[in-house]
Amino acid sequence: MIKKLFYGSLSVLLLSFAGCSQFDNLEDLDGAEYNAEFAVPLVDTEFSLRDLLKNFEENSSLTIDPDGVIRFKYSGDVLTKTSAEVFDEINRVLTLVPIFLTSDRISLPFASPDGLDIDRMDLKGGKFTYALQNVHSQPVFVTLTMPEVLKEGVPLTITTSIPAYSGSGTPPSVGNLFAPLLLENYTIFPAVDDSIYVEYTATDPLGNNVLLGTSSGILIQNLEFSYAEGYLGNQLHEGGRDTIDIDFFDNWIRGDVYFEDPKITLNFENSFGIPTRSVVNLFNVVTVRQEVLPLESEFITSGVDFPYPGLNEVGAVKQSAFVFTKDNSNIATILGAGPIQLDYDVDAFTNPDMDTNIRGFITDSSYYKVRVDVELPLFGRAFDFVVRDSFPVNFSNYEDISAAEFKLVADNYLPLSVDVQAYFRDENGIVLDSMLDNRQRVIAAAPTNTDGIATGAEQKITFAGFDALRFDKIRNARDIFLVTSFSTYNDGDRSVKVLADQAVKVRMGVKVKTGNQ
Repeated sequence: MIKKLFYGSLSVLLLSFAGCSQFDNLEDLDGAEYNAEFAVPLVDTEFSLRDLLKNFEENSSLTIDPDGVIRFKYSGDVLTKTSAEVFDEINRVLTLVPIFLTSDRISLPFASPDGLDIDRMDLKGGKFTYALQNVHSQPVFVTLTMPEVLKEGVPLTITTSIPAYSGSGTPPSVGNLFAPLLLENYTIFPAVDDSIYVEYTATDPLGNNVLLGTSSGILIQNLEFSYAEGYLGNQLHEGGRDTIDIDFFDNWIRGDVYFEDPKITLNFENSFGIPTRSVVNLFNVVTVRQEVLPLESEFITSGVDFPYPGLNEVGAVKQSAFVFTKDNSNIATILGAGPIQLDYDVDAFTNPDMDTNIRGFITDSSYYKVRVDVELPLFGRAFDFVVRDSFPVNFSNYEDISAAEFKLVADNYLPLSVDVQAYFRDENGIVLDSMLDNRQRVIAAAPTNTDGIATGAEQKITFAGFDALRFDKIRNARDIFLVTSFSTYNDGDRSVKVLADQAVKVRMGVKVKTGNQ
């Protein structure tokens, strides 16, 4: 990203030297006077940071604050969880091995060790299977009922008859093994003791109540839910580990940058009607020096609550954002240490306060999403922040040029200075020569007021000369290795704001000598 912001002006110098079209016109000097001297204007341009960032395509998004401050935002992957996990837990509780009807009324517990306490459950699928056995010498008439499982207000009811038992062999039975009752559109309202009941009456032809054989039973399978309401227990939803790469410090060598107002934001989007809180397992910043610095805050320890819709807001999606700032965390320290990566692992825990009076809900379309953002504003200070990079060059077409002197005039409205040294290298990476005698300041920082905003422009004139001997040394150069140092105004003694419309004006010319070979 630093290349994108600051190398624009430097590229004018280097690329003009390496391949400017006006420079190329000097190839047609075969008939020119030997040792002739020419002055050629190369560049006269002005560009703002807004111009440089129009086609920003790196590992972040770009925003510009109302006051013009540029802000880079790096985002992690969106963590998404659906209601499937919660419904799977409920299904685990209800989908049991066959339940034998050992009496004419038995209960199916509708709770679990993690506190699941359902008030209502709407089904969109499931199968109910029964097998009823008669061990009596007379036929029986059976009514099987689940009073807490209703469809359009009518309890689930099975009525059937079973032939008399002859007294030998296997007692007769009836069932629906091959045609289970489909539970779609049924609703479950558990009794006050958090159970659902299976009841039956079996009567002989004289109206006497009898018990069914002990092999009688039911089986509930493949439940699918569209809605659940109640106290939905404590569940830990694992978010998984993720990293955010921060390319601000690409090509860094040394130096420091301090961001005045960095932020890490947890963005929540939630349609679960359940109180939920973050559980931070890991939240570290990895620095350019390979330090691992943990984000510290009371909200890391205690967690951050998700927004959630109430019972009267089924279908609504709630959104919120929690921001870690320098006022509630150590973010200024860890993001001021040269961050290159954010490494985090955040889970979600439902009903963290275990308040059973809070009745929640989920639907089959419920979900939550969490996204982590890191924001670095160009508001801060830097001193001797050194980066390096290389650019390809090719001087093989410039055989008629025996010497050159470049003149760069930079009028800078940004509160940033740029010091440069560049080295010409051959195809093996061997340094042939340097562009300047020493590292020089080619762009001087504009002065600022007490708010860190530039108040004018600062002009800097730089010469880079190559006599015949030096120019001959670099004819075989294949790249320019650039070492660049950035500092804010007055060598970083105060924080400054880099604004989108602050500009740099660059004028460049070259004076060349040619000779017929």
